[in-house]
Amino acid sequence: LKTLAEYSDAMFAGDRDAVFAHWAPEFVSHVTERVNPDAVGTDIRGYELEWWSEVRAAFPDFTFSVDLLIEKDDLVVSNWTVRGTHTGTAFFDVEPSGNPVVINGTAILRMRGGKVVEHWGGPHCQKGLGLIL
Repeated sequence: LKTLAEYSDAMFAGDRDAVFAHWAPEFVSHVTERVNPDAVGTDIRGYELEWWSEVRAAFPDFTFSVDLLIEKDDLVVSNWTVRGTHTGTAFFDVEPSGNPVVINGTAILRMRGGKVVEHWGGPHCQKGLGLIL
């Protein structure tokens, strides 16, 4: 849990290298096959960085909270929320509206050696789809 807290704090603060420090190079997301089949078998950590970059640019006043955290053996389940006002850039293809936005997601993560190696969940608001303005 300490690792995920450090990761969340670093990404919230804008540390672009945090994803590579906290997510293993062999990281696999079971979402990839559904949303980006061409990326299966590649290093997909950059997509995590892209998502955080989009959030930061689109919702300059954003907050990030972990609302539920459960740990069992090598698995961590988290329910998280991003809140902000869409006053920045487009969020993926959704143009700014000036409205408040809430994005909520649940992730199941497998940890090994202090790094995230596997993910099940989302996508929640993939490429702006599902964004309620």
